[in-house]
Amino acid sequence: MSKYDDMIKGSLPKELEEMFRKKAMEKYGYSKGAISKALEAAIKLWLRYDYELTDEEESNNKAFESMINELEAKYQGMYVVIANGKFISAHKSLDEALKVEKGKYKHRIIFKVGEKPVKKVRLGWRVAVKPAGRT
Repeated sequence: MSKYDDMIKGSLPKELEEMFRKKAMEKYGYSKGAISKALEAAIKLWLRYDYELTDEEESNNKAFESMINELEAKYQGMYVVIANGKFISAHKSLDEALKVEKGKYKHRIIFKVGEKPVKKVRLGWRVAVKPAGRT
């Protein structure tokens, strides 16, 4: 008896399905069970990181997206605070921005205008994770 006793059926766009199969084969080899292993890993990852935005987070993200061009034109190099779906203030330092009505908002976006996120580089290292306190 296989450890894969249950089956879930679903549909994917053809392009996504082809990309998934290709990646699964690259990672798990061109053998029977590669797709199941990849699907299991994908579902575990999704279950671990599934996250729905609150209304406030969604509102702040939409505000950020709608005003980024204006912020880049007016506040280049400054730290901007967005909360309650609107621009709150701009500051010369991150410390100043962090102090703005701290605790008043459940969610706020603070970022340096014009600074692009650092591109993540995957080095390919793997680490085995062991449960803490168990042998």
